[in-house]
Amino acid sequence: MLKPNCCPIFKADNYIRTSASEISDKYGGRWGFNILIDSGRPDGVKNRKFLSTIEGLRTWLTCEENADLCVGRTDAFSDFIKTMHMAMNNDDPKFFERPATNEEIQDYLEIYSDDDLNSDGRVDEFEPFVCPAFRTCNVLTRLGQDGNGLLGTASLKRIFIKISNYLDRTLPPEYSYKITGHPRMVITSVDYIVGGQVQSLLLSLVAIGLMVFILFKNFKVALLSMIPMSVAVMFNFGLMGWLGINLDIATSIIAAITIGIGVDDTIHFLNTFRHCRQQVGDLDEAIQKTLESAGKAIIFTSLALIFGFSVMILSTFKPLVLFGILMDVTMAATTVGALLVLPSAIKFTKIRLAQKETEPVEIVIEPLTPIVVKKNG
Repeated sequence: MLKPNCCPIFKADNYIRTSASEISDKYGGRWGFNILIDSGRPDGVKNRKFLSTIEGLRTWLTCEENADLCVGRTDAFSDFIKTMHMAMNNDDPKFFERPATNEEIQDYLEIYSDDDLNSDGRVDEFEPFVCPAFRTCNVLTRLGQDGNGLLGTASLKRIFIKISNYLDRTLPPEYSYKITGHPRMVITSVDYIVGGQVQSLLLSLVAIGLMVFILFKNFKVALLSMIPMSVAVMFNFGLMGWLGINLDIATSIIAAITIGIGVDDTIHFLNTFRHCRQQVGDLDEAIQKTLESAGKAIIFTSLALIFGFSVMILSTFKPLVLFGILMDVTMAATTVGALLVLPSAIKFTKIRLAQKETEPVEIVIEPLTPIVVKKNG
C-alpha cells in the first residue's frame, strides 16, 4: 500500500512528529478533505432542507457503522446556524439544532451580517464554508488514522468511493457534489508516480535490449540481458512490500538506478563470454573462464558501490537510510543476477556468442625486378 505519510521519516521524539500527533488527537485528524455540496440555486444554502441534508451527511460520516471511513470530525456552515439558534435561546444546549423555519435562519444571518469586512456578501467567518452566492456549502472533513497508522492511497480511494455512493443515493436530484482536497491530490500524484515508474522501467528495459542487440547482433542475447536487471528490480519491490517501505519519489528512482548500473555488469559478462566461447569449444568451460575473469571485476565493482551507498545508512534522516539499504540490497541482487542467473540462462538456452572466424588472407609478395641503368659511352 502507498502511504503519503511524512511523519514516520522523523524520529519518534522529534517535535514535528509529536506536534502532529497532538493535533491529530485534539482536532480529530491532522489532514482532511472537502465535500462541496451545490444546492443548485443562489441562497440555497440558507434553506432548512439543504441544512438538513448537510447534517445527515455529517452524521453518517461520523457514526460507528462507518468507522472504516476514519472521519474524526466535520465542520460546516450549519454549525453557525445552530450556534446562533442556541444563543437566541439563552444558550440552552438543547437548542443547538436547526431552526424550525427558513425565516428564522434568514433573521439570524441578517443579525450577523455586520461582520463582513471585505464586503463580499458573507460574514468573514462563513468564507471557508459557503460561496459568496450562498449556493455551495463546503463540508470540512478531517481524517484520522486506521489500525496501521496514517491512511494509504488504497484506503483513501475506498473512502471516497463509499462517500460518493452514499451521496449518489441520498442527495436530491437538484443537488450536486464534488470531493476535493489534499488527499485527492495525493492520490493523483501517487497514480502519476506509479504510472511513470512502470513506463520508465519498460522503456529502460527496451532501450537496453536494443543496445545489446546492436552490440551483439543477436535477438536472444538482447532478451537474456534483461533477466539480471528484471530479477533485481522484482527483488527490490518485493523487499519493499515485505518490509512495509512506502513507494515515494525517493524510492521510485531506485529501480531506474538499478537498471542503469546492472546493465554494465551484464554487458561485461556477455562480452567476456563471447571471447571465451570463441577460444573454448565447451560451453561449461567457457562459462567457467568467464566467471574467473569477468566475475572478479563484477564482484569488486559491486562491492565498491555497496560500500559507497552504505554511507547513507549512517544518516539520521530515515529516507536516506532506507535509500541506502535498498540500494545495497539491489546492488547485491544485480550481482547475483549477472553471475548466477545469467550463466544459468545461457546454459539453458545454449546460446552461441562466438564471433565468426574470418578466413585467413594469403598475402603474396612477388620479388622485385632489378632495374639496370646503362651509362652512355
